[in-house]
Amino acid sequence: MIRALVLCALVLSACAPVTPVDSVEDGTVVCDITVSFGSYAMGVDHELKTRIQALVAADRGVDDTEERPWGREGESNLCIQASSPVAADHLFNQIAAMIPVTSERAPTTVTHRDGRSDASGPPPEWN
Repeated sequence: MIRALVLCALVLSACAPVTPVDSVEDGTVVCDITVSFGSYAMGVDHELKTRIQALVAADRGVDDTEERPWGREGESNLCIQASSPVAADHLFNQIAAMIPVTSERAPTTVTHRDGRSDASGPPPEWN
C-alpha cells in the first residue's frame, strides 16, 4: 500500500505544471514586451519615447520595467514585464499603434515575447 502511494506521488509530481522560465542563465530577465528606441545618428525620437513611457507607467497590467541602454545617442531597450498574457497583448497593441510607419528621426520597434513585432522604418525617399 505504501509503495502504491509513493508511486502515485511520484507520478503526480512528474505531471505537475511547469512554470515558464523568466530569466536566462546569466540572470537577464526575458521581457514580455521590448520597445527598442534606435537612432539614425540624430538621437532617439524623444517625443515618442516619452509618450510610450507614460503609457507604460499608467498601465495597471505592467508589473515591472527596466531600461537597458545600448547606444551613445540615447538608444535603449525598454523591457516590460506584464501581469498576464492578456495584459501583454493589450499593451503590445497599444504601443504598436503609437509607432509611425516611417520616421525621419529614429527607428522604434516593439517586440512581443511570442515573436510579433511592429517597427517604424526610414522614409521611402531614403531607399
